[in-house]
Amino acid sequence: MSQFLSKRVSNYELFFDLAVVLAIGQLTSAIHLNHIGLQEVLAFITTNIIIFNIWHNEVLYFNKYGDSRLQDIYTIIALMFIVGNISLNFSLNIKGYYAGNPQLMLFNFLLMLAYAFIALQYFLKGKKLGFSHNIKLSILSQLSYSLPLAGLALGLLPLNIWTALIYLLPNLLPIFSRKFYNHQLVNFPHIVERLHLVTLLTFGESVIAIIKTYPLKDQPLTGFMLFFGMATLFVFYMGQTFLNINHHQETTASILFYAHLPIFAGINIFTVGIEFLAESHHASIGFILFLAGIISFYLGVLATSRYNKDLYRFDLKAWLQYSCTILTGFILMILLKSHLIFLALILVLQNRLMMRINMANRHRARERHNVPHPDPSKNFRDFS
Repeated sequence: MSQFLSKRVSNYELFFDLAVVLAIGQLTSAIHLNHIGLQEVLAFITTNIIIFNIWHNEVLYFNKYGDSRLQDIYTIIALMFIVGNISLNFSLNIKGYYAGNPQLMLFNFLLMLAYAFIALQYFLKGKKLGFSHNIKLSILSQLSYSLPLAGLALGLLPLNIWTALIYLLPNLLPIFSRKFYNHQLVNFPHIVERLHLVTLLTFGESVIAIIKTYPLKDQPLTGFMLFFGMATLFVFYMGQTFLNINHHQETTASILFYAHLPIFAGINIFTVGIEFLAESHHASIGFILFLAGIISFYLGVLATSRYNKDLYRFDLKAWLQYSCTILTGFILMILLKSHLIFLALILVLQNRLMMRINMANRHRARERHNVPHPDPSKNFRDFS
């Protein structure tokens, strides 16, 4: 059990998440183009990563140093404004990725500003608490994400597959810079709660997309089944991350963040896939995105098992059952891809089986270690 108390998620952090909601909505709208090829899909995935990276870095700052001081309140509000305007400049039109495009320049300037503001938060905190080794490195890290964007922001570079790697610096540099930090644990319960919240908000866009694309008055059965399939994805996610994960461990949580990146992107890919399935000229790419989103989501959720309680580590039987269920479900989806109602039904049944595998693994683990099974009737909030 951790020796420190769980840090509460502040209302200002939740307020900041509203900008992320706007960004998700703008992004899923931006991909509705006349032509959608591999380049457009890669641009969509990269933009998902950009959104998540900004959110991730701000969460880490608040987890380690954030409080209710005015400097934190005002800087997170300013960052929220910047992120909102970044989202208004999303463009997945590859033809506009030439050097000097005004929208591309503004997008990258605002992205530079976002990381610079997070660096400013660390700087202001250093003035208050003292410039520790970790605070200095955190400032340098944020600047190392911000400054390389100058070439794009000044219109000196076009955006292509090579310059786009700059956007991935927040994912790549920590792998190498981690060893230079003094050992510093995060408040793990706070991290888990923040990840739950951003996942919930990301599912919110799926809720809107399904209800608007498949309204009850037009496609009642298809709409309901797709909605239920999406909802069971969320139930499976919560079954793993809420029930199985040890929320009170002392760790850096790096892998948990990396695992949530395919979850975040996967939900958004799934969302646009569902929207495209309703359009005859985009149905083929819609099915590919639908399937890819589910795969990405499953891989991310199962990767979080790294943080499971020792009692609930997945055994070989569980991994084999998960693999067979996913493979069988996807084969059936490919065979029946022209029948939307069957795709939705397979998704529901697949998620139900995934949940049953999880619960069966938990049951076996308790039996194996002679741990009494929980009685929910005694404590409705104890599902451990």
